[in-house]
Amino acid sequence: MSHGFILAAAITGSGLKGFILPLCAAVMMCGCAVRATGLSWSEDFNKKLGFAGSAIFSGIFVFIPETAVTLVTEIAKAVTA
Repeated sequence: MSHGFILAAAITGSGLKGFILPLCAAVMMCGCAVRATGLSWSEDFNKKLGFAGSAIFSGIFVFIPETAVTLVTEIAKAVTA
């Protein structure tokens, strides 16, 4: 008599893609935004712009991925042309 396990759902990794990755990206965006607002305007303005830009850039890829892929594809075509 063998005891086998039956999975109720197939293991596809969609839970990782649908929940964990956006959660990690949101944590990273919050960290970049907090770091950007913590810098003073006169002190390291380039760092402030870098952290704010990275938060915005990662937000675009998390919340509107189709548009982000199209945008990067068009930029790559323009650079290589």
